[in-house]
Amino acid sequence: MQKLDFTSELTETHKKEMEKHGNFNQDNIKEHYDELCSNYEAIYLRAGFHDPQKCAELTNECFTLLGKDKDQVKVVDLGCGTGLVGKYLHDFGFRDIVGIDASKGMLTECEASKPGVHSELIELFLGKPDTYPETLRDRFDVVTASGILADNHLDNSVFEEFLLTLKQGGLAVFATRTQYLTEYGYGEYMKRLETEGKWKLVKEITFNRYDQLEEVVGRFKKTEAKAFVYQ
Repeated sequence: MQKLDFTSELTETHKKEMEKHGNFNQDNIKEHYDELCSNYEAIYLRAGFHDPQKCAELTNECFTLLGKDKDQVKVVDLGCGTGLVGKYLHDFGFRDIVGIDASKGMLTECEASKPGVHSELIELFLGKPDTYPETLRDRFDVVTASGILADNHLDNSVFEEFLLTLKQGGLAVFATRTQYLTEYGYGEYMKRLETEGKWKLVKEITFNRYDQLEEVVGRFKKTEAKAFVYQ
């Protein structure tokens, strides 16, 4: 598949590729992203997908709550895709970054395009806390997730995987469309976990996603999003 340029103006070729990004569900999500991995960044960065950058910035801002030096902080990026969060974190000086994704194609693209950024890449289908690997439990200081709380992606079970992944006092840093907080019940579940004493809100920000688009293309349109830090 020919790689597209995400630094150029939005072309008809871009638009046709973008229209492919809404045609999937949980039954074929791995195959969907395997097919789209080579042009993932060309599409999302061109559209204005700021979530990975926001998650990295929030991690860099709040990691001092852990009481550790930056190069000692263990980070795992769930649904890492082509490794954008990892790249931004590495640019900030984080060095122990693990990426997890269900798509082998995405992981291959991640390793090829960002060599030396991740200490480990793991192929794993998320959203199954009952069978979440023991090797990942209670292991990380920070868990990030910039693109998995989304349409046709993961339900509230992934929040339980956040908690399983983190060490005591660890940080969960994630982003989602504002509308999904109510549409998919994410917001209610997040508040329930806080009420139960499982985590507390540290910071919340609001930003615009896909703000580089002047028109609706497939499922892509300007929309409000939020990013959160919980401890």
